[in-house]
Amino acid sequence: MLKRPSSRRKSSSEGINLNLVPILDTMVTLIGFLLFTTSFLSIVHIESPFPISSERDMEEQLKEKPLQLTVSLHDGDTEIWSPFEKFTAKKIPHASPGQPDIKVIHESLLEVKKQFPGETKVVLVPSAGTTYDVLVSLMDSMRAVEPTDPPIYVKNAQSGNDEVVKKLFPEVIFGNLLGDS
Repeated sequence: MLKRPSSRRKSSSEGINLNLVPILDTMVTLIGFLLFTTSFLSIVHIESPFPISSERDMEEQLKEKPLQLTVSLHDGDTEIWSPFEKFTAKKIPHASPGQPDIKVIHESLLEVKKQFPGETKVVLVPSAGTTYDVLVSLMDSMRAVEPTDPPIYVKNAQSGNDEVVKKLFPEVIFGNLLGDS
């Protein structure tokens, strides 16, 4: 049955009104919280190049034996050595079980740097049980020259002037990634 035309005009059809204030309030609070928490997120990485070898490059490099400074972590000690015996190998006992003596290792690496100031690479050979914290602290001590360290000078090839070394061994290369030692 049809309604009369006059009743259709009189009926008011109101739309549904959504209250968006609580949703907007939640979104503004959520965005503020996310911005606040992401400012505390710090992503840090230490670059470590992959060892690359080709036969031609290897033959060229082995004409003059490289230093190939190696730091090997063992269960009870740390060994600093060169496979080509460019310097006398040194064994440093751990300060406590599983904790290498970082300070003595750093001082030993300073002595090596004084003998070979142009060298930038060091091979780190961790043992299977080495923790992440130990690796990072060891890598930091291998890479950085502390303000209290005596200055080491290297001749700049371009200018011919002596310059103070700012990094000890900045290129840390991992050896023995399988952890067989």
